[in-house]
Amino acid sequence: MSKELAAMVGDESAEEIMHQVELRASALHIVMPSSVDECMERITFLANRQFTDAAEMGFILLKVKAAVPHGQLKIELANRGVHERTARRSMAIAKMLLTLPKSKTDTVSVLNMSQKQLTELTKVPIETLKELDDEDYEVLAETASKNIREQVAELIDKKSELEDTLAHTINELEHERLRKVPTTRFDMPVFVSEIRKDAICTTELLNDALQQAQAGVRQLCELRSLDLTDRISAAQVVHHAYASIYTQIGTMLSQLHMEFGEHVQGIDNLPKFDDAEWQYVDTERERLLESFRLSKGDK
Repeated sequence: MSKELAAMVGDESAEEIMHQVELRASALHIVMPSSVDECMERITFLANRQFTDAAEMGFILLKVKAAVPHGQLKIELANRGVHERTARRSMAIAKMLLTLPKSKTDTVSVLNMSQKQLTELTKVPIETLKELDDEDYEVLAETASKNIREQVAELIDKKSELEDTLAHTINELEHERLRKVPTTRFDMPVFVSEIRKDAICTTELLNDALQQAQAGVRQLCELRSLDLTDRISAAQVVHHAYASIYTQIGTMLSQLHMEFGEHVQGIDNLPKFDDAEWQYVDTERERLLESFRLSKGDK
């Protein structure tokens, strides 16, 4: 084996090349194109054929490997003078193409990567290759095969930096949005406006539920023909549920009376909503009611 050749392409590649040279019974016949454009067209054709030939060979080898006993493929390759490293590289390319999404596969094909570049790509984890976009593959197409894996690592690092920057920007925008949230609504603190609105909306929802519960309890008490055990079971559930609500309402009312005393005695003492606030409350109430009905329908 030529030392110069080994120094240029490495020992394994040099061995593979010499194997192919020894198999040839005649000299290579090359028709040299006359112009630079014609030369480049031929180079493009050969580069694309190199990719498709390697992929085709790999797919066929995978089929044969699955069909023959273990170790038989190696014997078949030796009998036909096919170097084992050539076969392994072709199968690796085929496996990579099988795993990659179609868009990535099409990109690799269009870029006409060399066989050495594709071989280096097969050494990169598939999940990493999936993270690369078309622009990244264009960069790899211009990268020397020996630097492919290093270039992939740099591209992934840049993506991570961009994602971190984007996340930081989104956080800053969210913080800015929160800083600019209005503190007043209808000439009162937002908290006060919200609690007034919620009181109206949730009361509406509770009223609907109470009306339905009252109708159900009335029927439960009147339909004495039903099994007593079942009626007691239903009564216990209803009693427990509304006793819990009653306890919470009682606690809330006690807190209000302790803090505000006679100021909250009677509905006439409540502050009046203006037209804009009532419209806002009604809109929110309808939205909550609709959400409640949808949720109840799903159940």
